[in-house]
Amino acid sequence: MQVKGVSFKLIIPVLVIIVVIASISAYFIYTSQRAQPGTPQLERTLIIAIPEEPEGLDIQQVSWANEVHALIYQPLVILGPDMNIVPDLAVSWEVSEDGTVIIFHLPRDVKFSNGDPLTAEVIKKSIERYKTISPYAEDFADVERIEVLDDYTLKLFLSRPAPYLWAVLVTVYGAPVNANVAEKVGDAEFNRNPVGSGPYKLVEWVRGSHVVLERNEYYKTNIPFVKNKGPNPYIDRVIIRFIPEDLTRIAELEAGRVHIVRGVPLTEVKRLKENPNIQLYETLAPGIHYIMVNVLKEPLNDVRVRQAIMMAINRDEIATVLEGNVVPWYSFLSPSNICFNKTVEELAEKLYAYNLEKAKELLREAGWVDTDGDGIVDKNGVPLKLTLLSAVDDPALKKAAPIIQAHLAKIGIAIEIKEYTYDYVRALTREWNFELALRRFSWADPDILIYLVHSEYGNYTYSNPEVDRLLELGRGVVDMVERTKVYSEAQEILLRDLPLIPLFVLKEYTAVSENVKGLIVLPPYGDLIIHDAWIEKG
Repeated sequence: MQVKGVSFKLIIPVLVIIVVIASISAYFIYTSQRAQPGTPQLERTLIIAIPEEPEGLDIQQVSWANEVHALIYQPLVILGPDMNIVPDLAVSWEVSEDGTVIIFHLPRDVKFSNGDPLTAEVIKKSIERYKTISPYAEDFADVERIEVLDDYTLKLFLSRPAPYLWAVLVTVYGAPVNANVAEKVGDAEFNRNPVGSGPYKLVEWVRGSHVVLERNEYYKTNIPFVKNKGPNPYIDRVIIRFIPEDLTRIAELEAGRVHIVRGVPLTEVKRLKENPNIQLYETLAPGIHYIMVNVLKEPLNDVRVRQAIMMAINRDEIATVLEGNVVPWYSFLSPSNICFNKTVEELAEKLYAYNLEKAKELLREAGWVDTDGDGIVDKNGVPLKLTLLSAVDDPALKKAAPIIQAHLAKIGIAIEIKEYTYDYVRALTREWNFELALRRFSWADPDILIYLVHSEYGNYTYSNPEVDRLLELGRGVVDMVERTKVYSEAQEILLRDLPLIPLFVLKEYTAVSENVKGLIVLPPYGDLIIHDAWIEKG
């Protein structure tokens, strides 16, 4: 979401898209209907169904965000339809030539939803609070000092160039909160009743059921691709219902009791595409689904075994079983990542295309052969049996697990699948208590890799000093072309070492009633832009 800078030389991720537009344009659906409802009868309440209830409503205290947070808060900048950074709350910004100073210019007379002035001083306090309370406090670690030049101008001093910071600023995680209210009522109460500057404000939160939001009459935005720069004149209220059961969410949509469904189950995509009363929006996830490997445990400490596993998995078959709702993938950054390099993906596929015979040969080279004819390769009398952790609450991973099990059986590797919740699988991998684990990530900046394969930041048993160096270097490279080169080099090493085994990129869907007009669904996160939306009565 970066746009143009003004006086300093802008050399940050405004170039974001130059690297990736061609690669991602085919993977998302963007609708630009403008709000011109004319005279039809309108519904005034938008109802959205989502799978999970928020753990809290203070964006600075939660570990994950959803539609509730996205409507309550307002980032300084966002990613536009072409993946360029554009203004939201901020009017403009400037970046110093060396990338260590950022100046944000704010609009005059902007307010939080409770009417308090939203000034540079409050944003300064908000960032300082983020650095002390957020589970992602590290995001702003390179912000050494913040200077308030006046009520409408904020100056950030960085210890080094930090292009990864923009990946946070363009999301709701980087949105300012009313830190004065948070200080007054306390963190616990603010987590229940927050105050932001987004298009809607909290009215009611019924635990286990729903959230009610009302239009924020003070709302102002500088988003260039929306018509309404203030409160949406057509939607007074938004009700967000928490419906964890996939089929129930869809049934509520088809019955007309909700207008928008997030988290469309893959099993329902084909049928919904054929329903003329439903609009289906598709975005390509900004991350990948993969197998995390414990490279310290035998026999996985032998790269030939990891390479054999990589080659033995038929990703096209996984895509077929998942009804075309995933894209087979071989490298570590998805097409929606700002540093995606098509050449690296092509290299990865060339190196590790599905090849059972080559996979068997690699196992033989590593000393694994089937000496007793039981179909399982063995070495020194020990059969090659591994445990694969899978997530019962991730439909794509749950379906992929038995397919992978069958694929690896063809080269003599016996896989036992153990299913847990995704959070528990993640916890086990953090404790190094695993052999193979199905994991995922969803982040559009390549800095995510530092939390997965760096020996200190994200040590999941893998350590390579050169990878560490490149990932640390990439955090501070401002020029996007050069930054992409750094992460491409890191990926080439990872392709040799394979601490992660990429599987696929997920297609994500939002189902919308045909009565909803003017909606925009933005890549790469599928953000709902309802500024110009209206709802025609059925």
